[in-house]
Amino acid sequence: MYRFYCLALAALLLATQLHAQSNSALISKGTELYNRASYDSSLVIFEKCERTALQTNDKKQLLTIYNHIGHIYSQTGKRVEAMKYYEKLAVLAEETGNRSAEARALINMGALYEEQKNYNSALNIYSKAEEMAITIKDSSIIADCANNRGVVYEQYLQKYPEALKEYNTALAIYIKMNDRRRMAMSYNNTGIVYKFLGNYPMAIELYKKSLQIAEELGDQFFIAVNMTNIGNVYAKMKDYNKAIDYNMKGLNIALKLNAMNVVVEAASSISDDYAGLKDYKKAFEWHQKYSAYSESLYNTEQTRQTTELESKYQSAKKEKEIILLKQQQEIDKLTASKQKLLLQKRKYQFIGVGIVVALLGIVAFLLYNRKLLKQRQLHEKAMLAAEYKERKRISSEMHDDIGAGLTQITLISEHALRKQPTGNNEFAEIAETSHKLISNMSEIVWSLNPENKTLDLLFAYLREQLNKLLEYSGIIFTIDFPETTSVVILSNEQRRALLLITKEIVHNAVKYSKAKRIDIKAVLVGQQLTFTVKDDGIGFDTTQHFSGNGMKNIKHRIQEVNGTLTIDSAINEGSSFTYAITI
Repeated sequence: MYRFYCLALAALLLATQLHAQSNSALISKGTELYNRASYDSSLVIFEKCERTALQTNDKKQLLTIYNHIGHIYSQTGKRVEAMKYYEKLAVLAEETGNRSAEARALINMGALYEEQKNYNSALNIYSKAEEMAITIKDSSIIADCANNRGVVYEQYLQKYPEALKEYNTALAIYIKMNDRRRMAMSYNNTGIVYKFLGNYPMAIELYKKSLQIAEELGDQFFIAVNMTNIGNVYAKMKDYNKAIDYNMKGLNIALKLNAMNVVVEAASSISDDYAGLKDYKKAFEWHQKYSAYSESLYNTEQTRQTTELESKYQSAKKEKEIILLKQQQEIDKLTASKQKLLLQKRKYQFIGVGIVVALLGIVAFLLYNRKLLKQRQLHEKAMLAAEYKERKRISSEMHDDIGAGLTQITLISEHALRKQPTGNNEFAEIAETSHKLISNMSEIVWSLNPENKTLDLLFAYLREQLNKLLEYSGIIFTIDFPETTSVVILSNEQRRALLLITKEIVHNAVKYSKAKRIDIKAVLVGQQLTFTVKDDGIGFDTTQHFSGNGMKNIKHRIQEVNGTLTIDSAINEGSSFTYAITI
C-alpha cells in the first residue's frame, strides 16, 4: 500500500531562473524523464548538470538539481542518499535566502523520517515548514504540510477522521491551484483512508480518479501504484479476478521501471488472489516469484551497502598511510638534527647516539604494538563477519526453504480438505499446524537476522505484528512505544523473548479475556526496559495452576533473559502483565 508524501518539484523548478542555457535544457529534459518515472536516465542527466553548476557556481541551478536528485533517490528506496541531497538543498536555500526552497527541503526530509517511522521528528519538521509557509504566504507549502500530517494520522495514529480532514484541506488547495500531480496524490491518499474504513466503493472511485490523472500526465510509477492499490481493494471485496487483472498490470509496469518495491507487493498480492480463487497451484507459483523478487531487492541493497563499506575502508587506509608518512618525515628530521648536533659538539656524541637509539626503539615498539593491535582487530572483525554471515544464511535458508515447504504443505492440505471436507480432521490439523509454523518461523527468522538488533526495529516489528493480531478482533487497543535511536542494542535472546512474551500475552487476552480494550505500553528508563499489557476483561485467579503451556512459556522466557514478571488480576477486574529486562 503506497502513500504519497508531498515532495518539492515543479514549484521549485518554476521559481528558479537558470543562467546557462545548455544546462537549462538538460534540466528540462531530466525533469521530463523524472515525470515519466525514467529514474535511471533522469539521474544521469542531473548528475551531469550538478557538475556543470558547481563549476560555474550557479546556486539557482543547484537548488533545482539537488531537489530532483533527492526525489529520484527517494522514489527508488535509497533514503540515505536522498537525505544527503535534501540537506544540501536546505543549507543552500538558507544561504541564498530562498525561504520557499528551504521549507520544501524540510518537507522532503520529514517524509523520509516518516518512512523510517520516526514520527515525532517528521511532525516537528512539518511544523517548521508550515511556519515558514505562513510567513511567506505560500499556500502550496501549507497544503503539502497538511497532506503529510494526514499520512501520520492515517498510517501511525489510525485517526482516520483527522486524516480525512487534513487530506481534504490539501486537496481543496491543489484543486484551486489546478496542480494535477498533487491532486492525483491526494485522491490516492484519501482512497487509502476509505479502504481502512471499509468503504471499498469510495476507495476504488478515488483510486481511479488518481489513476486517470496519472495516465494523463504519463507518470508510469504512479500508474503502477494505483493499479496495485485498486487490485488490493478488489481483493478485499473478494472479486479476485479483477484483483489479479489490476495487480498484473501494475506489476508489468513496475518491472519495466525496475521499481522493485512495487513489484514485490504486486507479486505477493497476486499469490493471495489465486489462493482466494482456490487455485493453489498458481498461488504457490506466484509465491515463489514473490520470494525471487524479494531476494533480488535484498541483493541490490546489499551490493550498495558493500560498496559504501569498501569506500570507507579505502578512505581510512589512505588516512593511515598519511599518518605513517608524517611520522617517518618527523623521524628523518630528528635524525638530521642529531647528526648536525654531533658535528658541532663532539662531546655530546655518546648522548646523541643514545637518544637516537632510544627513539628508534620506542618507534619500533609502537609500530610493533600497532601491528599486533591491527591483527587483533582484523581477527575480531573476521569473526564478527563470519557470525553475521552465518546468521544471515540461517535466516535466509529458513525463510526460503522451510518457508516455501510449509506454504506448500498448507496449500496441499487445504486442497485435500476441500476435496474431502468431511472425515478429514487430520488434513485440517495439518493446515492449522502449518499456518502456526509459518507464523512462528517468521518470528524466528526476524529475530535471527543480525540487522534487526536495535530496539527501534523491535518496536516497529512488534507494532506491525500486534496490529495484525488486533486489527480485526473488535477490541479497542492502543500501542504506546517510545521513540528511540538505533544505538540501543538488544541481544538475540532479548529480542526473541520480548517478541514472543508480548504476542503470547496479547493473544491470550484476545482469545480468553472477553476484553473490550487492551493497552500495550513500553517505557525505557536508563538501562531498564519495561513492558505493560493491560485489559479490562474477565480476569483470572493468579493463584490457580495453569495446565496449558502459555503461562509457563511466558515465565520461562522472562527468566532466560534475567527479567522480572508481575501479574495483577482478579475475577471480573481485568488483568495486567508487567515485565522488565536490563539492556
